[in-house]
Amino acid sequence: MARLSKRGFNNVVIFAMLGMIFLFNLERFVPESKLPVTLPLLPESAHVLKIEQSNYKLERVGQQWRWNGVNRTFETTPEAQINAWRSAVMQAAKPPREVTQTEPLIAVVWVAGETQGLVYAFVAKDQTVWVQYAQQWYSIDNTRLAQLLPWQTDNQEM
Repeated sequence: MARLSKRGFNNVVIFAMLGMIFLFNLERFVPESKLPVTLPLLPESAHVLKIEQSNYKLERVGQQWRWNGVNRTFETTPEAQINAWRSAVMQAAKPPREVTQTEPLIAVVWVAGETQGLVYAFVAKDQTVWVQYAQQWYSIDNTRLAQLLPWQTDNQEM
């Protein structure tokens, strides 16, 4: 075993302490991604009261859902629409330039207990639905825009 002088042993202790400080603070030195990889379209514990887009509304009436402002019939039901919102998952992604330059469809989701609605900006492009939420862009691959906003016709989906 190597013999260390008092000065040498002090240096070993100092470097060991510096190494421990570095290891304990390692997570501060490594930058973390600010975006979650996947995020549900609606918060999981959210009690949705109403979804508004333009003059159209999907609103809760007791235990049921109904459309307001819709003057025609659709292939889907209000319950299927709210289920599409609840099952949709957003993937953090960087959209193509033409998506960011397209005028989006704005939808506001009113949630119980919140004073302001959740604002979503939708753009449908090349079989992918892009959504801007909280100043970040996401893609939704498993859901079509017509499932989320059935009153939008195919020619309005861009």
